[in-house]
Amino acid sequence: IQKSGSVGRSIDVSSFMNYDELRSEIERMFGLEGLLNDSRGSGWKLVYVDFENDVLLVGDDPWEEFIGCARCIRILSPSEVKQMGEEGMQLLNATAMQGINGLATEGGHA
Repeated sequence: IQKSGSVGRSIDVSSFMNYDELRSEIERMFGLEGLLNDSRGSGWKLVYVDFENDVLLVGDDPWEEFIGCARCIRILSPSEVKQMGEEGMQLLNATAMQGINGLATEGGHA
């Protein structure tokens, strides 16, 4: 898991039962309690990089599919979300790949 300005952390996404449990743990790990639940309108977003290097929103795919293909999770602040356009998505892909290149992830680890 990567967040701008923080040390990256590794977790086993397959140890969680659903997206709610995963979000709660990420919120706890990074001191973002209550900010990653989209329905609250905080502006914070979770995205992930899959094995095809596509960047997708966490929660858009069925849970079982997500745990099988997530390579890296990134926490985006409201200002990073605002900057997201086509150029921003390309930048995010490049940043995510830089972080992944140094990490060996397999079988449900992100």
